[in-house]
Amino acid sequence: MKKRIEWIDIARGIAIIAVIIGHSLGNYFPGKFANFIYAFHMPIFFILSGYLYHQQDSKKLMKKSFLNLIVPYIATVSLELCIIIFNRIVPNPVLAPSRAHSIKEFMVSIVYAAGADTQIGSHHIQAIGALWFLIAMFFGIQLFNQIMKLNIQKHSLIVKGVLTMLCSLVGIFSARYVTLPFALQPALLSQIFFFFGFVVKKYQLIDKFGTVLIIISMALWLIDSQFNLFGFVNAAAKNTWLAILVGMLSSMVVIKFSIFLDRVLSFSMTLWMKRILEFWGSQSLLILCFHLIDLDMVQIWPVVVGKLSVVSYTFAIICGILYRIAFASFFAISMPKIPLLRNLYMNRQYSLKNLLKK
Repeated sequence: MKKRIEWIDIARGIAIIAVIIGHSLGNYFPGKFANFIYAFHMPIFFILSGYLYHQQDSKKLMKKSFLNLIVPYIATVSLELCIIIFNRIVPNPVLAPSRAHSIKEFMVSIVYAAGADTQIGSHHIQAIGALWFLIAMFFGIQLFNQIMKLNIQKHSLIVKGVLTMLCSLVGIFSARYVTLPFALQPALLSQIFFFFGFVVKKYQLIDKFGTVLIIISMALWLIDSQFNLFGFVNAAAKNTWLAILVGMLSSMVVIKFSIFLDRVLSFSMTLWMKRILEFWGSQSLLILCFHLIDLDMVQIWPVVVGKLSVVSYTFAIICGILYRIAFASFFAISMPKIPLLRNLYMNRQYSLKNLLKK
């Protein structure tokens, strides 16, 4: 395996925890704090993927992406389907789906794979939930790879940048009228963030992102958080252009902060904090999948928040967030010890291809 870049894992770790927090705010959502979190927690994943991007053979990339993104998607919805069936056979208040009202409805949701609810004629199609990210990343990286492979003689990078922006515009404007299947709109929107990450790497913009730019970015980020919730899943915000700009700038601030943490947490007394962040980042896909199972299929969080609200609602929400982080982290820690599942979720370490050969 290639050596991992530690600050990237730290940045991803911060982002995936922000995702969990954003989904666990209860009555504090929507609000300024949610706006602050949503400004960066999805864009940064695509920006970091663009930062790490290199041109690849289309078939090899599709195969690799299928194993690392689509297989975990299939595994997660299969686990959710098992929970739905179990609840039908053995009704209980713990494993009780909150999203799927019927098996048929859930199957349609799986196939359509949209991040937002949609209506086609008289048929209502329910969103698949946070798993939209896996589908959007799969299609987004294929499209970005095709754009970057175009053989353009003059002003190649500028032309490719324009093409990624046009794709993002198609995603933004089409989302106002219809929700396309396979999370295609966030996949289109992601192109501008992929390209930004690529440019950041190519021109070493992290080193040039100094104190003045950090202060300006923080100011814009705070202004944006006063009113602008960035719904990446449906390519929407009150001010979409500000949301995209702040998505880039806030991600750069988080990246700079992650590089700072990589340095200051490397001492023996604080190394454990760095390792936890790196673990969350390296296993962010796994954590996302099991967070979604907890979010949509397990009813422990409402009990935790409900019981502790008599003390303080803020305290209850904090405990609920800690519970959800612990739930997803437990499965991320345990996964290497679970045969078959580890091949489905951790193909890089436990190749599914080798399992099938056996």
